[in-house]
Order: sequence, then structure tokens, then C-alpha cells
Amino acid sequence: MNIKAVQMKRKIGPITLLIIMCLVLGFFTTYEYASSRVQYIDMNAQRLQAILEGHAGNPWQYRIFSAYLTSMVLNFFKGFQIPQYITISFICVRVMEDTTILILSFLYYKELRLSIPLCLIGLVLITWGVSYSHYDSDFSFNTFFDIIFYLLAGLSILKHRIFWILPISVIAALNRETSGLIPFLLLAIVLESGWDRSTLKKVVPIFILALASYGAIFIGLRLAYGKQEFILADGYYPGLDLLKYNLFRSETWVNMISTLSVIPLLALAGYRKFPLQLKVFFWVVIPIWFLIHAFGAVIAETRLFLVPQILVFIPGALCLAQNTLVPKNYSSPNPARNQNA
Repeated sequence: MNIKAVQMKRKIGPITLLIIMCLVLGFFTTYEYASSRVQYIDMNAQRLQAILEGHAGNPWQYRIFSAYLTSMVLNFFKGFQIPQYITISFICVRVMEDTTILILSFLYYKELRLSIPLCLIGLVLITWGVSYSHYDSDFSFNTFFDIIFYLLAGLSILKHRIFWILPISVIAALNRETSGLIPFLLLAIVLESGWDRSTLKKVVPIFILALASYGAIFIGLRLAYGKQEFILADGYYPGLDLLKYNLFRSETWVNMISTLSVIPLLALAGYRKFPLQLKVFFWVVIPIWFLIHAFGAVIAETRLFLVPQILVFIPGALCLAQNTLVPKNYSSPNPARNQNA
């Protein structure tokens, strides 16, 4: 048996254990959503049907990726004439999403040179946050696919597999409009990491194509489905009125603490310990994400903040822990490696 075969055999056990662990945690987070919002299952099904029929309203009508994927799962279970196939289908989709998020997060944190124990702690923190993010929510399939696409983009950049940003941006744009920052993650990381000109020449066209694809899909969906009734956030139009509503509600602060805990504060305290890539991700995502959602969404619906929490805050807090507890074992990702993207 050659060396590679032996190494692969040794990895099978840990990989299997990781998948089982993520699957168990994925079932738990999905259970928290399903048990807390049983009455939302019918509403979820009605909205899904409305999207498929083309009259779900703005912005729901333009978030078609998760809707059509969920519809495929529904039709699969319906074909077996399974009782309660709608509920089973929704639960399967969310378990798939949550498990995928946990696996990708582990790989992403590991790529940031976090130790395996800290990566596993990161998964526990994600489970905590997701479990407390179900306020006024159905299964929120598009929101959790959004997390998946951002993690895929982060992994692609850290591994310098930059071509993958293009298909990720295209599919993500079909899923949710908040994916628009993905191309900028790529451009910012290149400008800040000091790659040579030959690499920059490869990256800029991908950035332009990814951004153009996002814009074309964003506009194309609205032209294809036509003008939709604008769905107000708790009856408030985006702007100062919604900002005041967010700031002066007790639910806003209780839910933010329940979901995010003190992780953002720890991440900010350890900002100097961030690897360069994570610093760039911080500045590309965090300011504009919080600004837009403060004026344009209900902050108490804290699932909307899981992208910055999982992509930036949790690994940032873990970087602080790793540098504080075991600084000798820490090394930041090398921006110069794998320049042949």
C-alpha cells in the first residue's frame, strides 16, 4: 500500500466523524426552527407556491434558486406518497443546508490556520447562533444558502481558486440579492495582498465578469417577473422610520445578544490578530452589511446577520483565542502561495 493510500485511510475516520458531528448539529438547528415555528410551515409552502407562480412580491419573487431547489425535493417526496411530505421536504432541505454550512465553516476556519479544536469550537458557536436566530422566521432557505455561497467564496479565495468566484456569484445572485458583495471579496483580497501583476490580470476579468453577472441577474429577474408588490418590514418602509423601529425595540437587542452573543466584541478586540485575508473580509462585509440592514430590514430577525457572524466574527474571535492561548502554533495564511490561480 503506497503512502497516499495510507494517508487517505487515516483521514477516513476523522472525516466521517466530522460529517456525523455536523449532521447531528444540523438536525439540532433545524429542529429549533421547526419546533419554534410550526405555524410557519403552511406560510412557507404558500410563499414557495407564490414564487413558482410568479407573484410572491418584492423581494421574495426574485429569490428563485432556493425555491426551485426546494420544489424539486417536494416533488421527490410527493412521488412516494409520503404523509406530511411538505414538512419532511422542508426539514430535509434545512438539514442539508445547516450541515453543509458547518462542514464548509470547518474547512474555512482551518484554511485560516486555526487549530482543529478551535475549528470545532467554531461549529458549536455557529450552532448556538443559528438556534437563536428563528425570530419571526419560516425555514428561510434563501438566507442559509446565502451563508453557503459566502463560505464557498471565502474558501475559493483563501485557496486561490479564484475562477470559482464566477459560478458562485451567478448562482448566489439567483438565490438572494445580498450576495452582491461576493465579487468584491475577490478584488479587495487581491489589492491588499500584494500579488504580482500577472495574477492581477487574471483576477480583474473574473471580478468584472462576476460583478456584471450579478448585475445582469439582479436586473434580469426584475424584468422577467415584472413589478411586484413591495413587502414592508413590519409595516415600515426602508429608511429612518425603520431605523428608529430597530433601535428602540427590546426585541432587537435581546435577539442580537442571543444570536451573536459577545463574539463580535471579541473579534473586534482581536482585530490585530486577524490574518490579512480576514481583515479584508471584515472591511468588505461588516460596515455595509450592518448599515444596509439597519435601514432596510428588521434587525430582530437576527438570521440576517449570520453571514458576518460565521464569515468574520467567529473566526476573528477564534484568532484572538489562538494567539492568546497558543501563539506559537499560529501562522497566518501565506498570500503568496499558489499564485497560479
